[in-house]
Amino acid sequence: MTILLVEDDPGIGRFVSRGLNAEGFEVEWLRSGKPAGERLQSEAFEAAVLDLGLPDIDGVDLCRSLRHDGVETPILILTARDGLDDKLAGFQAGADDYLSKPFAFEELLARLNVMIRRSAGQGGVIEVGRMRLDARARTATVGDTVMSLPGREYALMACLARTPGQTVLRTELLDRAWGDAPVAGNTLDVYVGYLRKRLAAAKGAPSIETVRGVGFRLVA
Repeated sequence: MTILLVEDDPGIGRFVSRGLNAEGFEVEWLRSGKPAGERLQSEAFEAAVLDLGLPDIDGVDLCRSLRHDGVETPILILTARDGLDDKLAGFQAGADDYLSKPFAFEELLARLNVMIRRSAGQGGVIEVGRMRLDARARTATVGDTVMSLPGREYALMACLARTPGQTVLRTELLDRAWGDAPVAGNTLDVYVGYLRKRLAAAKGAPSIETVRGVGFRLVA
């Protein structure tokens, strides 16, 4: 199991990396936020440990951006900011847990394990007809065809796949994929078009139907 550690303090980074390695985890350690965001967009991790005081971007802003882009990797915020407002800001940005510095490694390990179990229990794979949607790999598979889905496309597909055959409102899809970010009027239709092209290339894949003026539904 691979953990992404985002921490610019070398002492804490070494401490956490060595501890997790000793517990059987693989650790990828990055010291700034923007490269970490790119890695979480493109690769599957069991969880991420995210410091807030990064040199290039505030960790809360990074967490919020990742959630808006459809990244569902469990995120544990690790920070010296221990005020209630700071914790609430972290949770509101989409963090799964919050651990203040200084901390005991045993508590960090316990919280990580709980997050990973909870994430696995939520169902990492969704099946709609012949399509399997894998949350960790961020792929949709139909037979031998594997479609890697960029952040917002994955977020839209997952939202549709959780209630196959049922209409999902446009407002819900926009909130799921873009959150509070400003979106042009036809942006959702453009991204649904991207998904339709991917599905059309896979024999036996579900299709996305338009419910005019209301939303869309995924039909096996």
